Amino acid sequence: MSDVREYLTEVEYPCERDELLRRAAAKGAGDDVIGHLGKLPEQRYEDVEAVHRLLGDDIDPHG
Repeated sequence: MSDVREYLTEVEYPCERDELLRRAAAKGAGDDVIGHLGKLPEQRYEDVEAVHRLLGDDIDPHG
């Protein structure tokens, strides 16, 4: 799921799922990445860690 992470580097949190999709698409994310993000619940995401927890990808908040 690290592929998803690279497309969310410029997202300003908190944000909605639609913003995650827009930012990823603007950075050239492929259908697989957009598909994963599209499966997220429509809600407000406080930070990238919240996104990755729901995607099942625990990330290092310091890395």
